[in-house]
Amino acid sequence: MKFTIRSLMLTSIALSLSLAPSAKAQESEHKPEPPKIIRKSGGVLQGSATRRVEPVYPPLAKAARISGSVVIEVTADEEGNVISARAISGHPLLKDAAVSAAKRWRFTPTILSGVPVKVIGTLTFNFNLGDYYNEIEDLKAQIAVDPNSAELYYKLGLAYYFDGDNNKAKESYTEAIRLKPDYADAYYQMGCLYNRFGTFELAIEALQKSLSLNRGDADVYLELSEVYFKTNRVDDELEAARQVLIRNPDFHQSDRSYPLIGLVLTKQGRYGEAIQALKEGARLGPNQAHFHLYLGMTYDAAGDRDSAMREYEYLKEKSPEIAQRLLNVLNKKQ
Repeated sequence: MKFTIRSLMLTSIALSLSLAPSAKAQESEHKPEPPKIIRKSGGVLQGSATRRVEPVYPPLAKAARISGSVVIEVTADEEGNVISARAISGHPLLKDAAVSAAKRWRFTPTILSGVPVKVIGTLTFNFNLGDYYNEIEDLKAQIAVDPNSAELYYKLGLAYYFDGDNNKAKESYTEAIRLKPDYADAYYQMGCLYNRFGTFELAIEALQKSLSLNRGDADVYLELSEVYFKTNRVDDELEAARQVLIRNPDFHQSDRSYPLIGLVLTKQGRYGEAIQALKEGARLGPNQAHFHLYLGMTYDAAGDRDSAMREYEYLKEKSPEIAQRLLNVLNKKQ
């Protein structure tokens, strides 16, 4: 018996020694995977931007003479598209405008060890009340020298609009149109302004005039689709939103058009078409989490609770915050 036990021990030791190199070799073969998401400093992230969008100064903040910086934390997917944005500092009246602008930024994709990765970082937007003062004064001086220039009045209207003075912007656009009755861009900007004022019939009239003057690009149709949606002209809204997708399927414009189409179709009870439109939106790029929120809500409206819950399970991994929003909606229906 002693001989047998000793033989077994020696055999075990020999076997472990023979396997040791193999284990080390296996360990060396399995290199650690690179992280799926990394953090970049604000300066580095902003330096990698391929598209920058500045926020529009909120009129309420302008009227209240509120200025300052807003820091937005963004997450960009593997293709450089912003998939989430949240304000982490700044005045409440400035945050929404900064978040809206941040969502439209785009960055050079980040590659780590040959693998595309998501990136988290911050963008800082500065709201300065004096931004447009010098530009406005300069344009007014130019107009004094050349009072018949429609282009100068158009530029002045834009400056007033971005400065938050909508009434003076309207006056400037009106003068530009008086001097140049076929000024398609001025009609478009006037339509946008009327939309902000809530005078929707005038907005529709101005935007349709812009279209008749051959400014038939996606921007006009996008603005028109939103006005139609607000006035419950659903058939016109659907046609305008589809024209956006036909003329320029840009990521941002499509990102705004598909939800409008989906929402209108859902309100009409055309759930299958709504779901198809929202799925098209979800295919714009990876991690289009908001479309999965809309899909979950549409499935629920159609009475397909199982599909709605599948969207919730998907969102739990991709965006827990949006997943919770969907779950709140689904729980209210119970």
